Amino acid sequence: MPSMLVTVNISKGFKTWTDMAKKMQDYAGSEGAKIVWAATNPDETAVYVMMDVPNPEFMQTFGLREDVKKAREEAGADVASTTVITPIKEYWLGD
Repeated sequence: MPSMLVTVNISKGFKTWTDMAKKMQDYAGSEGAKIVWAATNPDETAVYVMMDVPNPEFMQTFGLREDVKKAREEAGADVASTTVITPIKEYWLGD
């Protein structure tokens, strides 16, 4: 399963974004995706997310679905700012 490092600008803070992401977990999981970790910058205007995805196109096919897009926007995500930083080959989460 490929992994992707993605960023998106947010306007309602990290907690609001993570609350939305937690609600979407089961739904995304049923599509074969999983958030590995998420972090924010110090002023909570951007989120960085590492996801395991079923295929590289997942970010478009799932992330831009009208129902998903609406939930993301309501949580303060600037959906148009979503950017894939890089595919991830391997990762280590530390001990």
